[in-house]
Amino acid sequence: VLGAGAGVGVAAWINMPEVDSLDSFVPRLITQLYDANGQVFRTYSRERRVLLEAGDLPLRLQQAVVAIEDRNFFKHGGIDLKGVLRAAWRNLRAGEREEGASTITMQLARELFLHRKKTWKRKIEEAFLAVELEKRFSKQQILTMYCNLFNEGHGNYGVEAAARNYFGKSVDELTLAEAAVLAGIPQRPSAHSVYRNPELVIKRRNEVLDRMLQEGYITPEEHAAAVAEPLEVIPRRREVQIGPYFAEEVRRHLQATYGTDALYDKGLQVYTTLDVAIQQAAEQALRDGLLRLDHRRGWRGPLRHLDESELGDVVLPSWRNLDVLTPEVWYEGLVLESGRRRARVKIAGRELELGAAGIEWTGLKQPRRLLEAGDVAWFRLAEQEGDAPPVLMLEQEPEMEGAVLVLESATGAIRAMVGGWSFERNEFNRATQARRQVGSAFKAFVFGAALENGFTPADTLFDGPAVFVGADNAESYSPRNYYRRYYGIITLRRALEQSINVSAVKLLDLVGAAQVIDFAHRAGITSELNPYPSLALGAVDLSPLELAAAYATIANQGIHVEPHATERIVAHSGRTLYEHLPRARKAMEPQIAYVLTRMLEGVIDRGTGRAVADLEVDLAGKTGTTDNWTDAWFVGFTPRHTILSWVGYDKDRSLGRGQTGAEAALPIWRAVVEDGLEEGWTPRGATFERPPGVVEVEIEPTTGLRPGPGADQLITETFVEGTEPQERYDLEWARIMRLPWYLQEPFYLPKEGERMPSQIHDWTPVREAWKRKAEGLPDSASEDEERAPGETD
Repeated sequence: VLGAGAGVGVAAWINMPEVDSLDSFVPRLITQLYDANGQVFRTYSRERRVLLEAGDLPLRLQQAVVAIEDRNFFKHGGIDLKGVLRAAWRNLRAGEREEGASTITMQLARELFLHRKKTWKRKIEEAFLAVELEKRFSKQQILTMYCNLFNEGHGNYGVEAAARNYFGKSVDELTLAEAAVLAGIPQRPSAHSVYRNPELVIKRRNEVLDRMLQEGYITPEEHAAAVAEPLEVIPRRREVQIGPYFAEEVRRHLQATYGTDALYDKGLQVYTTLDVAIQQAAEQALRDGLLRLDHRRGWRGPLRHLDESELGDVVLPSWRNLDVLTPEVWYEGLVLESGRRRARVKIAGRELELGAAGIEWTGLKQPRRLLEAGDVAWFRLAEQEGDAPPVLMLEQEPEMEGAVLVLESATGAIRAMVGGWSFERNEFNRATQARRQVGSAFKAFVFGAALENGFTPADTLFDGPAVFVGADNAESYSPRNYYRRYYGIITLRRALEQSINVSAVKLLDLVGAAQVIDFAHRAGITSELNPYPSLALGAVDLSPLELAAAYATIANQGIHVEPHATERIVAHSGRTLYEHLPRARKAMEPQIAYVLTRMLEGVIDRGTGRAVADLEVDLAGKTGTTDNWTDAWFVGFTPRHTILSWVGYDKDRSLGRGQTGAEAALPIWRAVVEDGLEEGWTPRGATFERPPGVVEVEIEPTTGLRPGPGADQLITETFVEGTEPQERYDLEWARIMRLPWYLQEPFYLPKEGERMPSQIHDWTPVREAWKRKAEGLPDSASEDEERAPGETD
């Protein structure tokens, strides 16, 4: 009766979870982001873990774990009675708890279902659960679950994750000594740190090897060789993240769609559009471009200064866990001494010399004129050609920011995304979250709408003073060209190539703002656009991504494909959770898109983008610069990719006089294309494909007329079939085009509704607009026009 009563009491007291639930149990796993080539470039997890299946554990690792944790594992049924008696006897002799009696199965039961508080109730529950686990699962399954579950230190859970992070190999490639290291760590993972306490790790490893020898798993010769093997782990380097802004966009989408637990615990396999080679090219191009611009402004001084009394044993926070200095990576350095020829700099325990070559960009030759002992600044080891050792370089973070995007025009796949100088400095993604005025980069949509409404690249406008109805609903808006000059009779092609402001506003006025807005929205602009004349000059805030997507529509022969970053998401079970389906629609006729492409190609061949005209691939694009040089853009495309670069400050601030899109943004864009040509992701000699219904005709470039007497220079112009000009150039036109702009007006036949200088009866609004401009008050968003070669005022 007493026994039955005790049994009922214990049964009511203990809590027995359902062991069968382990059939569907999955421990916390790593969510992995794969690039376009199937390589993991980013992971998210609470516990870094890679699961092994039963049968994946190599024999040596099994033996090491069993020897140190549970020598009778393959003999008992979950509870080792001999082990309990042995542990009790040893603890009694030692007078303290020297050895535990928990089997591997009991430890697994505790980790899966119970807690770590040392109570009799937990020990009884642990024993019962161990027996149930042994009934339900094979020894190999139990041992594999154990090796997948336990903490191996430094955020690694399970032996596979630890093997990869400590030794750079999988468990099936481990040496005997390395297997013993991993078997010994779970006893006290914080103390057995391969980085902080290598001597303690070696001592524990040797204990594991001793047990393996005692159990007959290894020979004395194998034991001796393993004990003599040094502990060689992969040095911890500062992790260089690939595509942090891109990865963050994907992470936020995953968290919003599937929840935090799924993101960090369920081991999602996310296949993205990122091309690591293109991403690295974009990141390097932006860093080099921002540094180039920042270096022009000179040295601003160190990050901070420490008192000389603190210099002896100081350890900067950024030096912690830093074992190896990687070339081209930036590190905080502490100046110990600064002289006329060199300075002595400490970085993470190493002392390096900074010479004249390392400060050349500052314009000074003596380190002591820039730095003094106690200064903390940025430094990097610059790689040299051949076998020459790296040179220590002084650096400073640019205050300005930038963004680069690379889209695959035909698919909308985002191949690269750089949202700023540094994700660590600021997580704000300027490629997707910033909204900036785009300046003359918007003109492509004005000219595209004009082509849809019957204009051709050879049609002419009269570039001269004009007044338009502004936002105040009065004739008060009078834009000016960048160099304060007018061109008179000018073709649409030349107006776009030279980014001439007045002609762009006049074209919007002739076509109608509603038509331009409709064209821009169809192309991919999602923001609201106001029907003011300044819209022609980019007086609208857009995100870089929507601007790039709209240019990609032009590159894709008028088919707009919505940009995307994720191709497929797969659960740990293998079930597909998401499969990307392209969202595409026809935005414009392919003939219109191609003619506009050829006009944008002229921007590079003869206009504001001519600094990249020498590259061996067809290129088309447009510069963009806003008032007071606050934003600099270049957006364009190759036959395969659409590329955008932007430079500016987060708060409206001038980049400096003359910092146009061609000067500040185009070199970054060029660097990306150059890398593509060198690495092969942009084929050399690739050309834009011409659709049916387009013809090419030779014309005289200043008038857009067919060749005739006096036409010395000719270009090949592109037309929608049936719209090519018929009138021919002659000597009279040659004389007219040599006249000053204001004398050309009598010879020009205005378009219907075109505003002409002779129609301005009251010049007061014009003078007021010009006065505001002269005083630095904006009357347009574009400062982008550049003088053509050989032109004068």
